[in-house]
Amino acid sequence: MKRIIALFVVMLAFGLNATAQQKKAATATTTQANTAKNAAINEAAKKDIATLSEYVKLTADQKLALTSLFEYKHRNFADNISDERKAILADNVAMKIKSSLEPAQVAKIEGNTQLMTILTH
Repeated sequence: MKRIIALFVVMLAFGLNATAQQKKAATATTTQANTAKNAAINEAAKKDIATLSEYVKLTADQKLALTSLFEYKHRNFADNISDERKAILADNVAMKIKSSLEPAQVAKIEGNTQLMTILTH
């Protein structure tokens, strides 16, 4: 009886050890993919900030707030979402851009619909 219990414990230990190694390898691969995705999202957000900065002079605080907004936008657009959800997200991004800028800056970018389309989609 003791041998059966000992054999069962040893089999259980080997089984858990093998499962743990498989999960560790899968986690490393997922981490690398997430790092690459985050880098692409950060680059896209920086590109949006540069596009907006060419048209309107931004302060450091505005750049910081808009960078996080554009990262949020690109992270959500990277997911497969419906067209309705994309339209709602674009409207929300447009409202947040307008709330982050000064009234003179908002008036200037509202006149350029192509720029707003680039920034919100």
